[in-house]
Amino acid sequence: MLLLVILWLLFFVSHSVLAANGVKNVSEKFLGRSFIFYRIGYNLLSLIFMAFILFILCFRHELNFLFSPNGFISYLGIIGMAAGVLIIILAFRNYDLSEFTGIKQLAQKMHHPEKLIIKGINKYVRNPLYTGIIVFVLGYFLQQPTWMNLVSLFIIYSYIYIGTVLEEKKLDQVFGEEYRKYKKDVKMLIPFLV
Repeated sequence: MLLLVILWLLFFVSHSVLAANGVKNVSEKFLGRSFIFYRIGYNLLSLIFMAFILFILCFRHELNFLFSPNGFISYLGIIGMAAGVLIIILAFRNYDLSEFTGIKQLAQKMHHPEKLIIKGINKYVRNPLYTGIIVFVLGYFLQQPTWMNLVSLFIIYSYIYIGTVLEEKKLDQVFGEEYRKYKKDVKMLIPFLV
């Protein structure tokens, strides 16, 4: 359990630190033209951490359930996971996947600034990828209600809140008044609520 907590914390700290504008600016000065590899390296590091975490969650613990995931709860879990995946798919429709992964930066040999996207699902929630993760993780926990999954759910939800606050500070710096207006009009994670 301790290894799982440590891996989650390392994943989230590295994810936030490497996404910070200050770290990116210093890295760009230090790396020069090689900065085009930054995004792809960032994603590869995230994938490595996530692979270790998923290995532990899927293969390294016994399934001692906190409650029986039968009937209604099981169906609710399936619906939650499916809804989470659908939200994530809808969120990715607003992004250029080659830019998101870092491949576009390699092909173009340069870094382009981000654009504020307020169409599609982003008209209803500012951070739809996080919303999809929230829904999916809850659905997964209802399907596999173990202590490790409960700890993971708590850590993921805590990070999503912290990560969203940090991300929104960065977006406020990048987009200024345009983002502040968007923030007033559209909820952060859950439409009509939060």
